[in-house]
Amino acid sequence: MRAKFKLPRASYRLVVLVCFLMAHLSGASGDPYERTPVFGLPKKMPQNALIAAYTNEMATADRVLAKIFGGAGAVAAASSFEPAGLSNQYPFYRGDILGDNGRILTGHLSHAMHLYGSFDGRGETSLYVPAGFTSHSGSPTPTDAAVTFFYPRLGNISNVTLAVFHIADFAISQEGGRVRIGTVGGRGGSYAFYKHSHIEFYRGKTGLPSASARQHLRIDPASVFGSVPATAQLRKATADQRARG
Repeated sequence: MRAKFKLPRASYRLVVLVCFLMAHLSGASGDPYERTPVFGLPKKMPQNALIAAYTNEMATADRVLAKIFGGAGAVAAASSFEPAGLSNQYPFYRGDILGDNGRILTGHLSHAMHLYGSFDGRGETSLYVPAGFTSHSGSPTPTDAAVTFFYPRLGNISNVTLAVFHIADFAISQEGGRVRIGTVGGRGGSYAFYKHSHIEFYRGKTGLPSASARQHLRIDPASVFGSVPATAQLRKATADQRARG
């Protein structure tokens, strides 16, 4: 007769709890193109990354964007790399990769930016947008707390829609030449160890495009307020190399 093995009740509860936490951490957030982070897993630079390193030029662009959109302690990630202290990994690359077929595959931060309250992703900070928008959506969306703002001109670009996701405590108020709209870490970006807002720029007066349409409308955040960034130059160089065969 085969002996039956039975887990103690306390061990059984622990197994169930671990399974629940793993399922929760690996599930999708309200943001249709952003997933809940899984902490403690190794995060390595992919061998097919289009950008090999986080440069001084990228760091300068990120500091400029942090001053434009964030309050005290704000940290911007707009150059394909997450902040240095996030999940104790640096760099954490989320930019373009080169597919096996030679095509460039766009990463989550290839044409978008994250804004944090600290380098470890746990801090809080105020969230701002530049003055000069002529219209905006009424209230944050229910799934990912997103609001859009239309600018006849924003930085170097004309006819731009700015979309800010994961806004907490949404309220519009003028503050020192900028417009305060809330704090980072709204719905979809409110995890205790990964508190952030996600910001994108679209060409034209688009409102909030569908998730599938955004990739073709996005503008590199660094190019909106500065010169053509290294990321864009690398994309062009890779495309030119492919064209030459």
